[in-house]
Amino acid sequence: MRASDTTASPGVAPAELLRLRRRARAGIWIETLGVVALLLVAYTLPTLLTDRSLRLEWIFRCLLLASFLCVVARVVRRRLLQPLAVPLTEEELALAVERTSPDVKQALISSMQFERELRSGAAAVESPQLKASVVADVRRRLATIPFGRAIDAGRIRRFAAAIGGVLLLFGGWAGLLPESLSIWARRNLLLTNTEWPRYTTLAFGDVDGEVRLPQGDALTVRVTVQGPMPDQVFLDYRFAGGEHGAEPMSRTGEAEFTWTMDTVLGDVVLRAQGGDSLPVELAVHIVERPRLEDLAVRVTFPDYMEREPFLVPPTEGELRLPKGARLDVEGRSHKPIDEAFLLFGSDQKVALERDADGRSFRGGFLPTASGLLVVDVVDRDRLGAGAPPKLLLRVGDDKSPALDFRLRGIGSAITAHARIPGELKVKDDFGLREVGAAIRVGDDRTADTPPNGTDPAPGEPPFESAAATFGEPLARSAVRYETTAMVDLTQWNRVADENAAQNRIRPGMLFSLRFTAKDNFGPGEPHEGLGETMTFRVVTREKLVEDLRRRQVEQRQELERITDEERLAAGELAELPPLAGDDRPRVEGRLRALARRQQTLGRRVAFVGESYQRILWEYENNRLIEANKVRQIESLITAPLADLAKEAFPATSRLVEGFASSADEATRTAATDGYADIQRRLLAVLAQMEQAENLAALLEELRNVIKIEESAIRDVERRVKEREQDLFGPGKDPQQPR
Repeated sequence: MRASDTTASPGVAPAELLRLRRRARAGIWIETLGVVALLLVAYTLPTLLTDRSLRLEWIFRCLLLASFLCVVARVVRRRLLQPLAVPLTEEELALAVERTSPDVKQALISSMQFERELRSGAAAVESPQLKASVVADVRRRLATIPFGRAIDAGRIRRFAAAIGGVLLLFGGWAGLLPESLSIWARRNLLLTNTEWPRYTTLAFGDVDGEVRLPQGDALTVRVTVQGPMPDQVFLDYRFAGGEHGAEPMSRTGEAEFTWTMDTVLGDVVLRAQGGDSLPVELAVHIVERPRLEDLAVRVTFPDYMEREPFLVPPTEGELRLPKGARLDVEGRSHKPIDEAFLLFGSDQKVALERDADGRSFRGGFLPTASGLLVVDVVDRDRLGAGAPPKLLLRVGDDKSPALDFRLRGIGSAITAHARIPGELKVKDDFGLREVGAAIRVGDDRTADTPPNGTDPAPGEPPFESAAATFGEPLARSAVRYETTAMVDLTQWNRVADENAAQNRIRPGMLFSLRFTAKDNFGPGEPHEGLGETMTFRVVTREKLVEDLRRRQVEQRQELERITDEERLAAGELAELPPLAGDDRPRVEGRLRALARRQQTLGRRVAFVGESYQRILWEYENNRLIEANKVRQIESLITAPLADLAKEAFPATSRLVEGFASSADEATRTAATDGYADIQRRLLAVLAQMEQAENLAALLEELRNVIKIEESAIRDVERRVKEREQDLFGPGKDPQQPR
């Protein structure tokens, strides 16, 4: 008979045994449930902590649940099913009571057996009266027999307390953190993929999952953190072309990480993840900025300037404008735009009118102050032009023209019939009207010239206009004028005799020259710009020729020294031993020194040629030697020197360098021949220099002879005239008849 189907008998203590049987069965259930409850706690805590921190995959959670169910099944089998399957007879119950109550001894089990024998009427050795007496005695003592001791009440209470504790635990969990309990149960009991709430939450700052970025721009991504800060946030990127990778982000604030890509050329998807956060995704779409095309900036000048409007060159970065000038801008964008405007300075915005096509625009404004002008548009992606055109405007009053005159072929000492040539550069902000020259003639005394050259010093004569010859005519309203300019003193000195009283400029005087320019300023008087004042000392032909001959001799002597050095270098090159053996490093060093020396000599020859050329120009401009003769001397002296400096010296230097590198004797022979050719040509030039010096002396002596002859002729004519006056009386013509 099983404990589950045993019924009460009318024998001894049937009710007590029935209650005991029920308590035993309840105790088995309580113990089993208690163990299962404790196992549930043992399963719950590890899985909660592990899954909450590691977010276990489904397969791992499934294995853990299967392990838990296996243990629970084993516990139910051992602690519930097997105990319930054991028969709980009245004798077993009685024995259990007697084991816990030694005072009862074997009275309870004996009474139950005696009562069964008495009922059956079977013959027995023992006395029926004695058996009945025992049964009656036990029945009288039933109230005193501790049937409850047969059940370990303390153990049952402990398991019941465990059940209550578990229920209290889960009840408190459900009351305080119901979402946590629900997610744990769904993930670890129902094996769903419900996500745990994250301690850390990431978000892309200031964007909502998508960014439209101009092509080629830098991309800076900000990720904000809510909750515990992770040690590192990683950003995965995948371009539309397939390129992908991952990089750590840099922490730039208390709750912020950033990452920058210098140039983005294609669409890319970014995923940021850090700590226990779910990955957040940002799609970056590349769009092209509007590109401005056919931009034209037209300047309209005030009427008084008498200048036609002009288009500003696209490459111009700075523009000077007079007050009252107007700018008109037009252009188009290669994609539709929402607005077009001009930004001027830091606070002025001028809207431009858009055409019907949605791409072209036009408009203008009157700038009243200097500033940076930016032409920009905004397209339908709210993007401005990638490189908006910029123009720096300089708006101000019209200034005086600026002049720069560089003398060419003339020195500080000149003759009375000299020409003063040079290169003239004139610039004005908004246009030139007139360019001219002014002179001042004074005696030979030192006088300080005012720094600005506008007013003469006390006692100095004022400047007066002078005729100048310009190589190019001045264009109307030109802002830049570059040309050759020359002032000829023969316009004041028409008599060949430099000391003639009819000549205004004579030896011993100071001649000052400056160039002037006027602009096209209209509201008032034009602005006049003055160049630097150049002062020349007028000397006699003899004195200037003497000075120029001295300079000729100096240049010839310098060329003689160069010739001697070239001869020594050629001798050293020829005498150097072959490049072989232990002496080769020393010989190579000497050869390279000779190559460098040859280059230095070439530069010195070039300087001699340039200096001699300036001397010849002074001869020509002071009308000491005729121009055709100067050209002839140039062909014999300055041109050969220029050729030597440009070709011969560098060529021999390369040959010497080549010999040092290759040790080829043929190269040395070629270099030696080059040295010899240079010496020959230098000697030829030196001979021509001596002839040029003699020519200058001869020409000057000839002029002196002519001057003496002219003076003698004038003296003879004067004496004849005086004699005639003595003979015929004053005022009478000796050719008339008496």
